[in-house]
Amino acid sequence: MKTVHARIRTCALIIATGCSLITVVSSAADDINKIFQQGRTAYYAGNFDLARELLNKVHAKDPRHFETNALLGQINAQPKVEASLQRQYASVVIPKFTITDATLQESLEFLGMLSKKATGDKVQPNFIVKSPDLNKTSITLALTNVPMTEAIRYLADMSKSKTTWDKHAVIFSASAD
Repeated sequence: MKTVHARIRTCALIIATGCSLITVVSSAADDINKIFQQGRTAYYAGNFDLARELLNKVHAKDPRHFETNALLGQINAQPKVEASLQRQYASVVIPKFTITDATLQESLEFLGMLSKKATGDKVQPNFIVKSPDLNKTSITLALTNVPMTEAIRYLADMSKSKTTWDKHAVIFSASAD
């Protein structure tokens, strides 16, 4: 009888251990998926540095994770962005940015003045508009408490241009370039 009880206890212990191992494996998979989701969100938000960091963690745990590898490939194919300039511009919050029927060049000049005012002349942005056709679109926009990088993104969207972050300037060019 003692042998039967001992076997039952042993089986119960094995089952309990197996269940806890399944929980640990399931928890690890959930963590990887959570990190992947955060990395994917950062990627689609344009925060490639954070996305790369998070997706590399997923890759270290599961090198065959297809979606992670695809996104890391996309990130690595991106031209290198001058992150320090982008970080500097992101730290500038414009209290009120309102323009009516302005060209892209006029909008950028105004944004530059607001940036200088908001930072006490510490941040003097440099914008380059490569295509004169981009100034043909009339822009009307009203933003409050917006990071300068978001204002730049809005202006690019409204002028149907793309931006390239260079070491010393943000370059606006036609989407077809």
